[in-house]
Amino acid sequence: MIKVKFLLHATFRSNSAFELIEQGNLDQQALHALADLSKDPEFFGVFRRKDAKTGESTRLAYKEVALLFYFLQNAGELPQYFKATYDDEVNLTMARLVLEGIFEIRVEQRFYSGAASQDLLYDSPEQALGRRHPLLDMSFRAIRYGVELNEADTASLAGKLYAYNTVPPFFTRAHELSAFEDVEVFLGMGKNTLLDRLLNQHWNKHEPGPKFSWISWSRKQNGRHDTQWNATYKIYISPVLEELPAVFQKAVGVLSRSDAFSFKIGMNREGLLRPDKLVAYFAEFDQLMAAADQLGPVLQGHKAQGVPFTAPLDDSGMLSWGMDKATDEILPNMEGGSWRATVTEKLAASISLSKTEKLGREESVDFVLKKMMLEGVDTTTWTAV
Repeated sequence: MIKVKFLLHATFRSNSAFELIEQGNLDQQALHALADLSKDPEFFGVFRRKDAKTGESTRLAYKEVALLFYFLQNAGELPQYFKATYDDEVNLTMARLVLEGIFEIRVEQRFYSGAASQDLLYDSPEQALGRRHPLLDMSFRAIRYGVELNEADTASLAGKLYAYNTVPPFFTRAHELSAFEDVEVFLGMGKNTLLDRLLNQHWNKHEPGPKFSWISWSRKQNGRHDTQWNATYKIYISPVLEELPAVFQKAVGVLSRSDAFSFKIGMNREGLLRPDKLVAYFAEFDQLMAAADQLGPVLQGHKAQGVPFTAPLDDSGMLSWGMDKATDEILPNMEGGSWRATVTEKLAASISLSKTEKLGREESVDFVLKKMMLEGVDTTTWTAV
């Protein structure tokens, strides 16, 4: 994993290419866009490039960083109040602010920021990114795809990264899977088979709704089941569409014997063509790993589709895992926050930043991967640092 140098005693200065605009001096359009932040007592305003032509050159400014920006108008070391609370998180924040261009760092009488500062911020270049695994290769291809897209809107770019490796409808025979009842027939449900008996014995079914585009099942519990956790762990089971019925039946058998508290599957053609079509949820990581150990041999030999920006659990990419911050209550028929969505949002912002640096494709990919580490994402596993 990439390591950041200890920057406490480095000399910095504010980048004169940026201006700091206080919240009260923003125009109405900007104020409207930042309406949710206006209630945050730590929000100060925005950093904006003086020669900005697009919105990607704008960065949010919070009070502590704004104060530091004013303090470092003249080059120098970090102020004493900043050093007093200096830790690994602050170190990463300073590296990120230099990489974003807000501050510059001095090395041998010259100041650097952005892509030019990368070699100055890290102890050594990343040599082994684990590219041999198909899921990691897929994630890097997704980043290259994002770099090559002429997409100015970061929200749109994040959506395209999130959907990467979705199968186009015209490559499949999925045109009949237009309703969740079609999906249930496709999966072999309703035939009084072992699959039906397992589902009826162990699980409560929840049909799709206006705000929930999945067919989901929650565990039938005899005792107390705590719905408040610090995090939720999930296994992605990602076969190609033609192998999904067989994989689903085998997976339900394993999940019924596991500690999974819920699982879900896409409700229609669109849901089954996406890579993250089948997801099982666990309260503890050890429970997830125990289930993965059982799923691996059972699903071996089936062709994988694979979910980018997830951590591998097998050699093929059929099984991978992720972790989401839990809401106050886990409900089987409500959409929740997604770590993978957070990752793709951060990726989109990092790709947009790389374009302001006018880098080549491979330089941009390297820049984005290193920037993601500063954003708290380990790009060798796509998990939180």
